[in-house]
Amino acid sequence: MTCSHTFSLGAYLLGALDPIERSAFESHAARCDDCRAELVRLAPLPGLLHRISAADFEDTPEVPADLRGAEEIAWYEEDPVAELPPVAVLPDVARVPDIDAPRRGRRLALMGAAAAMVVALSVGGVLVYESLRAEDRPGPVMVSWSATDPASGVRADVDLTDRAWGTEVKIRLHDVPPGKPCKLLVRGRDGYREVAGWWATSYGQGESIPGSTSIDLTRISRIQVLTDDDVVLVDVPPPS
Repeated sequence: MTCSHTFSLGAYLLGALDPIERSAFESHAARCDDCRAELVRLAPLPGLLHRISAADFEDTPEVPADLRGAEEIAWYEEDPVAELPPVAVLPDVARVPDIDAPRRGRRLALMGAAAAMVVALSVGGVLVYESLRAEDRPGPVMVSWSATDPASGVRADVDLTDRAWGTEVKIRLHDVPPGKPCKLLVRGRDGYREVAGWWATSYGQGESIPGSTSIDLTRISRIQVLTDDDVVLVDVPPPS
């Protein structure tokens, strides 16, 4: 990734951007191949994170006493408050030069790097956790929706496959006007919406275009294809 706007991807996918920021990012992503590719790759993450709750960690076993060091056991058995040293008188900080500022800056940088590693490991743990849970699930369910927009004449055939992390989307478009970047918008029954993919005019008519969303298949109310300036080319509701 070489685009500086990729730092906004996480906030965008988690819905943390305000409407103005969201619109600005979507306009940029319509012209940026790096951001569009990363959006498709990271789209399942919100659904994975939403599936993890505090209850999933309640059965963490306690470390047996015989496996803990003697010093650690003694620390738990003693009264930590009674052994605290008296509070020292602090010097006048206005007269003491801050010789530890560079060291503190390095320490803060290391703390930031450690926090980033924790986030990366957490996401990795979620992916492993979901992959293990997926082994017990039945096979994926796939449905097909189709619609032709009477105004634009664009036809869309959409295949939706239920996945552990949300829904896999494959869409085939016909009679799309050339020269316009498009995006795939998935709307949930609760009003939540999520961009499931971006593409330019490199796809041919009727070619399968991949996408993904964290919204469960049973919660999807409709699929829309829009231009980069939010003009709806085709609206695909579920079959009646």
